[in-house]
Amino acid sequence: MKYFEAFGEGGFHSAFMTTYAFGSLAFEDIPFPKLRGAGCRNIIVLADTGMVNQAFSDFGPPRFAGSSYHLIKATAPGAFHPKITMLLGENKARLMVGSANLTALGLGGNKEQVASITWSTETPENVKFFMAALHYLRRYVPAEDHWFSVGLQRALRSSPWLHNDRFNPTFSAEGMETLNLLFDRREISILDQIVSCVGDDPIGRLVVVSPYWDSTLEGVARLRAGLGDPAIDILIEDTANGFPASELPRFSDVALFDVTSNSAGRFLHAKLIIALGKAFDHVISGSMNCTFPALMGPALGGNAEAAIYKRVPQGSALEALGLSNYAAFPFEKEQLARLGETFKEIETRTPSVDGGLLTLQAGRMTWTAPKKLPSDPMSVQLYDRDGEVLAHLDIGGAKSAALSIAPTSQRPKYGVLAFVDGTTSAPMHVADLDYLAVTTLPPQKGRKKRLMDKLAEAIHEDLALIEALNQLEAIEGEERSSHTVAKVKPQAQEEVAHEYAVLPYEAFTRARTLANAQGKPFGLYLNSRHDRAANLVSRCLNQMIGLVGPDLVESEEKDLQAISAVDFRITEPQSEDDAQRESGSGPGTSRPPVAPSQTLGTAKKFQEAVTAFEKRSKALTDKRISTSELVRLRALMQIILSHAQPLSGSHSASQILPVYTAGGHDWPRLIGRLLQQHFGASRALQNLSVENDEAEQQRVIEYLALSNWSAKAAHAAVCSNKKAEPLRLPIERLMAPLIVQTQSILSVVESDRAYFDELTSQLDERFARRLRLPKNLST
Repeated sequence: MKYFEAFGEGGFHSAFMTTYAFGSLAFEDIPFPKLRGAGCRNIIVLADTGMVNQAFSDFGPPRFAGSSYHLIKATAPGAFHPKITMLLGENKARLMVGSANLTALGLGGNKEQVASITWSTETPENVKFFMAALHYLRRYVPAEDHWFSVGLQRALRSSPWLHNDRFNPTFSAEGMETLNLLFDRREISILDQIVSCVGDDPIGRLVVVSPYWDSTLEGVARLRAGLGDPAIDILIEDTANGFPASELPRFSDVALFDVTSNSAGRFLHAKLIIALGKAFDHVISGSMNCTFPALMGPALGGNAEAAIYKRVPQGSALEALGLSNYAAFPFEKEQLARLGETFKEIETRTPSVDGGLLTLQAGRMTWTAPKKLPSDPMSVQLYDRDGEVLAHLDIGGAKSAALSIAPTSQRPKYGVLAFVDGTTSAPMHVADLDYLAVTTLPPQKGRKKRLMDKLAEAIHEDLALIEALNQLEAIEGEERSSHTVAKVKPQAQEEVAHEYAVLPYEAFTRARTLANAQGKPFGLYLNSRHDRAANLVSRCLNQMIGLVGPDLVESEEKDLQAISAVDFRITEPQSEDDAQRESGSGPGTSRPPVAPSQTLGTAKKFQEAVTAFEKRSKALTDKRISTSELVRLRALMQIILSHAQPLSGSHSASQILPVYTAGGHDWPRLIGRLLQQHFGASRALQNLSVENDEAEQQRVIEYLALSNWSAKAAHAAVCSNKKAEPLRLPIERLMAPLIVQTQSILSVVESDRAYFDELTSQLDERFARRLRLPKNLST
């Protein structure tokens, strides 16, 4: 299989990839659409910080990074140089390690070498390599990154075979004599790992393929000494990067061979070490050039690197790699002289200035400074995907700053940091966590897909939302029971241990306040399951009240369709009102009359739904509840408001809940009964437990905004109708403590109040005119 063909293979839900050079155009034209088209959407790429900045400066920011896949800028003392592609599925996995960068040349231009390890139920012993790779990646994720843990959690949840409480991330050669995974490690260099893997098999000859060398051949000297000073054959291209031939006299038994013919006119970028032993051939294929920084690693100021070690039968390696005839093409003295003249150490351009991180979630854009800045930062200019200026974020020399972005505004795609000396940084892509939460969800099948599609297409509130919530929660229960998750060692999987923690609401608020005081922009970990029922219904409710901006995801998917034939949903949902307009019906036209008995029967269903919720709440008395209950309560209130009759004048056929009726299905009474649950049986916030996740607090604010707005709307309604007078005092008794509690919560974090106000404004837009409420309702 060719390297790039692996990206189109089905059966994978997650991809974790690393690269030194990152060509966003090439990545987004080749692997990215192939992965998404094959159903792999949870995609995370780690790339060298300097190379990312340089690429963004030269070619502009990427189209899809930060909104359809996650890009992390990684840093090592030398260079972040590993080339890893790990594809994870429920029943299979593939781990590829080699020399290919995620660039046009790496994906299809150069002559590269990539080794592969697979996992399936037939090779369960290989799980350790995938766990080791995930452990390795976590080491290079910046502490300021807020999405990697979510992507990791999704991958682990969808691949339960990755859980192993006996996994030890430290390097070992025991029990892995034929196959091993090599990384730069704090405790042992890659060179020492190679020596350990080879063991006591005497090495008679080394064959090394490397396109780059250090000027003193220190990497060659270290490698040879570590393996017992065998003879060494160096395979390079005559027309490539040259070679420090002047250093050869200090070595004995070193020969150079021309493999230009093997590269078929393409640059030979492969990196191979083949140790020919007395008993076995030992093959190391990976990202390391034969240089000191590559072999010795970050502990000595070198590179982050990765490789696969494989032990094969003696005399088989060169034949398998197509190098069995290399000895027929030795370099002549004249060629060596020319190689020495053309040799130049890898030149490094003056790197583009790193601007740091931009993260957007829940209407809050946060800038976090990089570790090193050449001058005092002044401001960040924010742009949309077309390069138009959207906003200006003042920094004033601080290490972090934040800006509120209205949910209905255009979402920034990238930014540029300006310094007081007049210089600017490389463009910074925005990690848009709200969009990543949706776009990186794996495709669903069966019942769950139908329910998710129904929620995505819903444009008006209906009791079907409650039924969808119930069914999705039932499916979640089935999924939990079908996956047995083993306990994880804290020292080996620290991040995973945090993901399942819950706190009483008061403790969560204290922890969140402390985190904000310490400058952590999102307070706590972003670990919630964005595909769980509560999230899906909450997102649906937000969409209905207009709490969404211009659909960046839709425009990105159109671009992806142009790149490859990916099957995206393109059917626009249609409301009943749309159908009425198309058929010539609507306001001002005659409608088929609705039988009063039918209207009353439908209204009674709303009353029954409220009664059912009260029973559910009573069963939860003195028990800890989750934010799912807040979403359920919010959905019921929003559904009732959608079907409520206005305070005066005529009403539509869908508005079936009167302002007052002795039958008990009047909407102010139903709202009051639901609000009673806040301080009644379930004691909503007092008994609430939340995950260590800022998105959980977002749902609390959404619930409080609707509860306050609904209480004021119900109060205005009963005050407008003399018959409803007995309901006025009970609603006022509910409103007063609710307002006090809400104001207390909103005083903790400034952005919460802004989000609350935005929600209130959208509720006014959605319901105030429809219900003919007084204009001063929200004051």
